[in-house]
Amino acid sequence: MTIVRFLSRSLLFASLFFLSNQVFAQTDSVKTPKYVKYLDLRFENGAMLGNGTEVGDQLAEASYYNGLDIRLGFRLNDTNSQYSTVYRRPIFGLGWYSSTFHEEAIGKPNALYFFLTIPFNFEQAKRWTFGYTGAFGLSYNFNPYDPIENPTNVFIGSYRNCYVHLGVLANYHFSDYWSANATLGFKHFSNGSFKQPNYGINLVPFTLGVSYKIGKTSVHSYKTAIRPFTKFNLINVDVFAGSKNYVAGDPNYLKAGISVAAMRKINYRYSLGLGIDAFYAAESQLRNASDASNFSKSMSFAVVGTWEWHLTEHLYIPIGLAFYLHRNPENDEQTPYYERVGIRYRFNNNIYTGVTIKAHQGVADIFEWTIGYTFQKDPNKY
Repeated sequence: MTIVRFLSRSLLFASLFFLSNQVFAQTDSVKTPKYVKYLDLRFENGAMLGNGTEVGDQLAEASYYNGLDIRLGFRLNDTNSQYSTVYRRPIFGLGWYSSTFHEEAIGKPNALYFFLTIPFNFEQAKRWTFGYTGAFGLSYNFNPYDPIENPTNVFIGSYRNCYVHLGVLANYHFSDYWSANATLGFKHFSNGSFKQPNYGINLVPFTLGVSYKIGKTSVHSYKTAIRPFTKFNLINVDVFAGSKNYVAGDPNYLKAGISVAAMRKINYRYSLGLGIDAFYAAESQLRNASDASNFSKSMSFAVVGTWEWHLTEHLYIPIGLAFYLHRNPENDEQTPYYERVGIRYRFNNNIYTGVTIKAHQGVADIFEWTIGYTFQKDPNKY
């Protein structure tokens, strides 16, 4: 067991133990805690998808995938919270994941992640409830590609990778405290082209689990009124940077940029807008032998349509579709357009930070580590 793996497990279990003790140690004078907490244990099994190459498809067919999740979820029990009502009392939380592919070439990856689960409807007192869930985090303990030591793993070239899981789930509530759940979803590991190869590892897992509600407090599970929303305009300005590997075994190079977008928030959930991206790719003259200037080789520009999905007052998911005004295929800008998706957190002072992944037809180009500022005056704050 590596030191990173040991420390990660120790930290997670210590946190779960501490938080659980804090809940059980509450005095009778605290009648309604701010959050209702849930502890989940989940087991999954599924198929690994090939990548269209002979070696990759053979490795996928030889792999047998199993996974284990431990989750601690928090559910805001406040009927005055507009976002809690809009999303029908969602669950946010942290989790630790462990898996095996029964193939030394891939390894036995673990992950630490953030997750959310949103019910389709207010649960009321129903036995059966349904919802959708997503998770995003950092995975580790892969056995990465090496041309000599591990040439079989043509999927992924890094020990650490991002972790993404999306799914739909069903819950059966045995009592006020215990429930069982089943999830059908899609799981993805990728390093955002930080190290080649980066086909990514894709799974279609089926998950079975059990959930325990900690404490006696019940969640208000019936619909409550939502305050009317006043639409307003805002402007996002951010800078981003990442590290890009173009060829396996070669050095990494800086990729960075700036983005300006004019947005309109149309309701509690969504903002829509249009913006401009400018990218810089370091050492582009090493990849581009044309007669163009170094500025033209290094820079690219695009117009971007952006949709922001607001999960809380601070947490949101930016989704973008962009079309290049000028691009350089030598810098891995292989198609006339690109996609962007990620997660961001906006603080009370309007500064935001987060990470997004930029891709061309689903093939990762770069992880964009972002910091920015929003110019806005929200009339819906009370």
